[in-house]
Amino acid sequence: MEIIMDESWRDETSGYLPRIRVANEISIELRESFNKYWPGCFFSTNNPTVGASVAIRLGVYANNIFSTSLQVSQEIDNQWNNGLFVIVPMSSRFVIESWGAIHFARRTLDRLLKDGDVEREEKRVKRLTFGSRSDKQSEIKLPFGGVTDNQSFNVMNFIDSLADVSKEAIENYNFFSEASHPNFVQSSYFQLAGPPLPNWTNDCYKNHGHKLLERTVLAIEQATSGIQSDMAHILKEVTSYVESEA
Repeated sequence: MEIIMDESWRDETSGYLPRIRVANEISIELRESFNKYWPGCFFSTNNPTVGASVAIRLGVYANNIFSTSLQVSQEIDNQWNNGLFVIVPMSSRFVIESWGAIHFARRTLDRLLKDGDVEREEKRVKRLTFGSRSDKQSEIKLPFGGVTDNQSFNVMNFIDSLADVSKEAIENYNFFSEASHPNFVQSSYFQLAGPPLPNWTNDCYKNHGHKLLERTVLAIEQATSGIQSDMAHILKEVTSYVESEA
């Protein structure tokens, strides 16, 4: 018996791919910021002030989060192209979490520049860069010896920090969280978008499925744009602050 695979899902879903790929392109503004303000240029800074050290660590932290978020957002392209839609919400949620973390770093930096409270922001940065959950099972070994004694921020601290720029970001995070667990209904909607059991011949699902995918792409576009905007700001302001401290 010959099993005929239903490939109609490709026709229904491929139209979103160009937008995902555009969302993953690094903007001219951010490219220029990296060329001009790459945080690695401060690695050899001699005897930086405490304030400069805090700013540098914020720049490095944000850059690290940006790098991983870029890898994940590009992987969404592969997941989408191969019909692995059930994984897309998890990857998309990670991108929003990354935006929240970078925005949280931006707000910390801006507060340092505005208030000049170095001690307060240094404690915050220690939690960002060296923190782990408070239970013993989650202790993280530090590269310079010992284990961390700083409690990390909850990811919801990052998501909540986005409230000043986007109400939709929090709503989209909850939308993806619902689909990132094996809770059947929301997860099933994403499963039915691709193989092995695409459901696009069902007009009811087709209507709902396109709304689902459209919201997903809009959320990705918003998050990647927000990440790049925050990164450009952080790179510029960290450089300006460190140079003024020197």
